[in-house]
Amino acid sequence: MLPHTLWSFLFLSVFSSFVSAQGPVQTLFPASIPLAVKHPYMSVWYASSNTSLPLSNSWPVFWGQASIIGWAGKIRVDGTTYKWLGNDPNGGAPANVTNVQFTPTRTIFVMQAGPMNLTVTFLTPIEPDDWVKQSIPFSYISVEAQSLDGNSHAVQLYSDISAEWLSGNRSSPVQWSNNNTGNTLFHEIELQQPQQDVEINHQAQDGKAYYAMPVKTGVSWQIDTDQNTRSTFVSNGNLHNTASTAFAPISPVFTVFAIAIDLGTITLTSDPVTWSVGYVRDPVISYTTATGATQQRRPLWATQYSSVADVIDAFTADFPAAHDRAVALDAQILGSASQISSEYADLVALATRQAVSALDFTVGTDSKGNVDPGDVKLFMKNIGTDQRVSPVEHIFAAFPTYLYLNASWGGALLEPLLELQDNQVGQQFAAQDLGDSYPVASGARGAAAQGIEQSGNMLITLLAQARLSGNGTLLIQHYNTTKRWADYLNNNALTPNGQRNADGETSANMTNLAIKGIIGVKAMAEIARVVGEEVDAAQYDGQAAALLGEWQSLATGTSSHLLGRYGDQGTWSLMYNMFADKMLGLNFIPQTVISEQTQFYSSLLTTASQLGLPIDSDSGQTSNAAWLLFTSAFVSDSTVRDNLIKGVHNHANFNQSSGVFPEIYNDATGAGLNGFAGPALGALFSHLALTVPNTTISTATSTTGTGDGNGNGGDHKGGSSNGGAIAGGVIGGLAIVGIAIGIFFLIRRRRRNQGFDEREKIEIVEQAPHVPTLAPYSYYEHPAPGSPRAGAGYVPVSPHSETTAGFAGLGSGGDGQHGAGHHLSEGNLAYATDSFESMQPSAVHVSKAREAAQTRVHAYAPSIATSSAVGSALGSQTGSASSRDPLSPGSGSATGSGSVATSLSPTDVLGLRAEVENLRRVMQEIRAERFEPPPEYVEE
Repeated sequence: MLPHTLWSFLFLSVFSSFVSAQGPVQTLFPASIPLAVKHPYMSVWYASSNTSLPLSNSWPVFWGQASIIGWAGKIRVDGTTYKWLGNDPNGGAPANVTNVQFTPTRTIFVMQAGPMNLTVTFLTPIEPDDWVKQSIPFSYISVEAQSLDGNSHAVQLYSDISAEWLSGNRSSPVQWSNNNTGNTLFHEIELQQPQQDVEINHQAQDGKAYYAMPVKTGVSWQIDTDQNTRSTFVSNGNLHNTASTAFAPISPVFTVFAIAIDLGTITLTSDPVTWSVGYVRDPVISYTTATGATQQRRPLWATQYSSVADVIDAFTADFPAAHDRAVALDAQILGSASQISSEYADLVALATRQAVSALDFTVGTDSKGNVDPGDVKLFMKNIGTDQRVSPVEHIFAAFPTYLYLNASWGGALLEPLLELQDNQVGQQFAAQDLGDSYPVASGARGAAAQGIEQSGNMLITLLAQARLSGNGTLLIQHYNTTKRWADYLNNNALTPNGQRNADGETSANMTNLAIKGIIGVKAMAEIARVVGEEVDAAQYDGQAAALLGEWQSLATGTSSHLLGRYGDQGTWSLMYNMFADKMLGLNFIPQTVISEQTQFYSSLLTTASQLGLPIDSDSGQTSNAAWLLFTSAFVSDSTVRDNLIKGVHNHANFNQSSGVFPEIYNDATGAGLNGFAGPALGALFSHLALTVPNTTISTATSTTGTGDGNGNGGDHKGGSSNGGAIAGGVIGGLAIVGIAIGIFFLIRRRRRNQGFDEREKIEIVEQAPHVPTLAPYSYYEHPAPGSPRAGAGYVPVSPHSETTAGFAGLGSGGDGQHGAGHHLSEGNLAYATDSFESMQPSAVHVSKAREAAQTRVHAYAPSIATSSAVGSALGSQTGSASSRDPLSPGSGSATGSGSVATSLSPTDVLGLRAEVENLRRVMQEIRAERFEPPPEYVEE
């Protein structure tokens, strides 16, 4: 094999040249820098570790760093050649790097090549609001040049890739072709004997590599050995426009696929010179469905493009707009992250591509092999840990990134896990993954020892994606499955025995594992409430409150902080699972517990390693960057928060140990242990995910997916058809009006039977808006373009907006704490979780007719608030506030500013509840009809 050398100038030059650097000075110098990191099998990095081979002998590598990836770049200025990528032996001095920068989507090098200044940008687009664009497996590399001396210079640019992009087996024979669509010139490279769903050294064996540039004046190309091709450019400044026909193995003689351009005599480039590089697999996933059939799922871009050539044409032409979108997204992410700290912004910039690239966006096909735009599913590869498909514990860890970028991604990622478990009624707990050998999703695999871990993960992430996307479709479709998991957690979570957590620990009574399961039960209460199952909601609320009270008693040590294991005073844990409470906005864990734990971490940090705290007292010197960031996001003190972040920053900045930003590492030596380039680093978005507002959860979203297949909508999988939305809106409006009228007459009849004078029946009290501790289903309007929720979420509007009506029912619980209301949706009343003390405008986007009807309900709402005499007959076992049926006795105190209590007896309340329940059943029948698909219209 010919020697591979790379960038002898890079980091040694960077460290010595920052005084003359242009642009913001980078403060993070990781062991590996992302170059083209798009999907599980396109993950190319530059290894900058001081313990790796000397820089002059290094090339870009695949994420596992066992496979070199041939990628070279040169600039020829006035006949002298300089290398800006790849220090190959065929001539040319290295350009001198003066600055390096990374953002969430870009890695930017500034360097000097003789009299020219170069800016080399590696851009991997992240497209939160266009699923099709996100599925395109291509990345950009662009070069801009400017004269340093003010004079014009003759400039030519060159870049190539080798067949090393194709396989981890370097003896594999390859074949190739050059193509010209009229808009784009591109090389296509493939194995002569591809193997579907096989990987070697982490590289797939069934893809094709592409290198492309728009057709323009001065472009030339060549396919030949590296020595012949590169020496041709060095000598001539252009290429021969010829392709070798001697197909050969990847090595030991390297064939390269080059494209060059002669810019003429310039002082600066008018536009960036841009190459597009891609690695395309089609099909993407072998997926075994619930019926046992195997689907060969295609990339989502197939819904819009009929060939790879079409994709390449669109992608190359889109560079200016893609660059602008990337700059805007980077600014948005880093601007928000910088409000936490500059070190936090560094971490987010480094982790974004890593977390997103673990996903494959796929589409199913019908019986004729045509893509089905309504069948969109996402799959995750457990990069850097093992080869598992959609590992649930790493989905949980990565979820903050997906919630921030587009929460609907989370729904499409969870859906295959849900649908494969609906019929597994004999398995009470959630599965751990969809298979152990990516990209073969062979089925949902369950392990009893992970029952609490994975059941908690699924319930938490399922509710999180619904609350931030506004789409409750999955909650309805898989309700019985989630109930099964919640019942398992109720029976097993409090005292975990024979269980294994996400860190592989198996001790009995792990405090951190127990609280994940308990939060899962609480999440089930919220899920039940969303779908209108108020009896279930009250049941799970009571169970969760009881479990929490017992957990707090068992888990608290003599020093007030939480123990790592019940009763073992010498143990402790990061308690990272408490972040789930914050992510869901439940405010379920008492603030006193969080404050005590924060103080405890503060004391630990005084003697901790500079690389952060370990996972727990049992893990020795093993740290986890994901869990440290989860912990930093729930602590109550900003100094503790910043010190936890700083430990992870120091870890990321430690380039003495090789590897791509590992999730798990030794906090004494800095050595990476596991999770290299893995998706769990999506946890670094924990703080940013908390900035995304909740939305009204609708259970009326189309169940068939993207609608147009383009992913350009805002709901689950990108949107639904307009016809379905109109039909649903009409029926939903009738349902809401029906309930409003029904309640109105029920209240009138009850009051009349008690002898109230008609004129005294209603008292409308003007009062200041009640501000609850939690409003999980508040209403949000569509956001401005360019926001992280654009096309997928909402931004808050005033509760007094003309488009809001109804009431939120945000009242006081039995312990005086504010309860959580929920919105009027699918014919379900917007009751308070604890009482009817305070009636607020609800969060339902309705027509004027529906608004008028709901306004009448709001006017009568105070008259059906339960009295304090009714009290807490149905309170939780522990006496703490819990969400319960608002028409049942015991729904809390009805006292409060401006509220009006009723003299209804408990018997009357129960009777009223029974009549409303009958009405609810009628409304459920209407709701069932609502889910019937609207007529389809086909153009003749």
